Amino acid sequence: MARAHSAYTVDLSQQNTESKVLPATTYNPAALEISGSFGCVQIVASDEQLAEIKYAIQQHFENIKNSDSPKQTIKDVELDYSIKEGIA
Repeated sequence: MARAHSAYTVDLSQQNTESKVLPATTYNPAALEISGSFGCVQIVASDEQLAEIKYAIQQHFENIKNSDSPKQTIKDVELDYSIKEGIA
């Protein structure tokens, strides 16, 4: 993956936003559009790039979900194994 030499930041954290994907047309590729009171940002991307963005966002929420769940201890695993095997 090539890294861009510029970075663009739009802080959406305090904004009401609307997001949608504008479908590709004969002359333009698809675009992820995020709009709000700040204006509108469009990220023009191929379907493969949009899929990468989707995956990155899914991973972000999966990591949040996993970090909020309590970590299993060895005793928890042993108890779970015992119950599944009918030993307990």
